[in-house]
Amino acid sequence: MERMSSALDSDTNPMGTLLDQYLDTYRHSRGDIVEGVIASVNPRSILIDIGGKSDAVVHSREVERMTNQELQALQPGQDVSVYVVDNDRDGTMIVSLARAAQQTDWEEARQLMENHETVDLTIVDTNKGGVIVRWGELRGFVPGSQLMPNWRRFQDPSNPDRRWQALMGKTLKLTVIEVTPERNRLILSERNAYQQRATKRKILESLEVGSVETGIVSNIVPFGAFVNVKGVDGLLHVSELSWRRVDDPQEVVREGQSIEVYVLDIELEKERLGLSLKRLRPDPWEQLEEICQVGALAEVKVVNLTAFGAFAALVEKPELEGLIHISELSDENVGHPEEVVTAGETYTVRIISVRPKQRRIAFSLKSVEQVPSDAN
Repeated sequence: MERMSSALDSDTNPMGTLLDQYLDTYRHSRGDIVEGVIASVNPRSILIDIGGKSDAVVHSREVERMTNQELQALQPGQDVSVYVVDNDRDGTMIVSLARAAQQTDWEEARQLMENHETVDLTIVDTNKGGVIVRWGELRGFVPGSQLMPNWRRFQDPSNPDRRWQALMGKTLKLTVIEVTPERNRLILSERNAYQQRATKRKILESLEVGSVETGIVSNIVPFGAFVNVKGVDGLLHVSELSWRRVDDPQEVVREGQSIEVYVLDIELEKERLGLSLKRLRPDPWEQLEEICQVGALAEVKVVNLTAFGAFAALVEKPELEGLIHISELSDENVGHPEEVVTAGETYTVRIISVRPKQRRIAFSLKSVEQVPSDAN
């Protein structure tokens, strides 16, 4: 569709702006993954609101293949991703829920392959060449040559086409060795998984708790970061990034960065490696009594509010946090700390308790003639 002429020019006519926004927002092509909301569901049709003039329609053959359980799992108002299949003659957009899910599964499989991670999958079918497993909306193939040798005794030589039939329902630990969506090929290996597992265990056995190793930050997640040490990914939990409070791991590390880490924990049976960054630095709580004197005034920044009080960090030593109990906020009755203090603001408080062994500091606001300081 060509853009309308100067009569609807977006600079002079607000309708032109609206039309431009409409065209830019709702021009979807085959293969696009689009976010939408289920408008209606019945055994014959599923309509998806993707923001256009009319609802998109899930392909009729896909709806016909759905079980009652699958249809019942789809509810109006539910957020979904759809794959754009085509535009019908009347302009109705035809979409697919299954193919959108497949695209996500392909991407997850590719990430597993790149990260050399293992996954437990159950055999759902067999053929003469190997076994078939289910990966979300995809079917993955494990060739007989990629199965562990111990399965060979289960083969049925009298039925070559179904020689792996005895493995139906078995769960295998697998790695992804090929991801080719355009050929619908997802190939996995049990042999590689066990070789990687054996290698991983040897690496873990070579490490020692308390040692310092060099690693590469391989992935950052909301709860921390994964660091690859000698070929094994270990978890650097957000609580081990720094002695101070960290809300976002990217404040401290970045993907691809080379860092030294402290080996905090090794679990051989679960093949887990726990790492720490803060343990490489002096523990500020060990100098607590030198920094904080009971009765002294201190500048603190409120970092978190709870029903029972406010947690605040020392401005000069943000690694040290203490509690202003709700009873210490004001001489007046306080229903919630937010009535008195604000997260992110800086206040002058009095130190009323110091307990380094318990890693606790208690502050009081009501004992100070309080004037909030400049938070900056």
